[in-house]
Amino acid sequence: MEKINTPAAGTWARDCELIDITLHKGLKISYHRDEDDTYWCIQCERIVAYKVINEEFSRAGYLINLPIDGAFFEILNSPWIREFGQEQDRILDKCKHYVLQFYDETIEIIAQYFVFEQLKEKPASNYNKKT
Repeated sequence: MEKINTPAAGTWARDCELIDITLHKGLKISYHRDEDDTYWCIQCERIVAYKVINEEFSRAGYLINLPIDGAFFEILNSPWIREFGQEQDRILDKCKHYVLQFYDETIEIIAQYFVFEQLKEKPASNYNKKT
């Protein structure tokens, strides 16, 4: 496992609060980074799979070994990617397994890449709204 070093990443598991998740031309995740009171967006492209795990259940299996220092990681030699078929698959060979820890959720993503963007203001949210 490897820590993702970027100014957008949290310094510890509960440093970032998830604001919104949107599925449109990939996966878009908006969040607030508490450490420096900034807002960020992650745009994930070419997604194979993703899952959102409640914080109380996010320390099981390979996730139990996540370091305390940091909040965004890449899982090397991912067992989750291997679940999707042969390791030499032409799509999966280009993908990585990312783990993003937020205050109350952990998001795992298998995708080819993602881009961070710092936002100038708090983004609108449909996440956590009751219907």
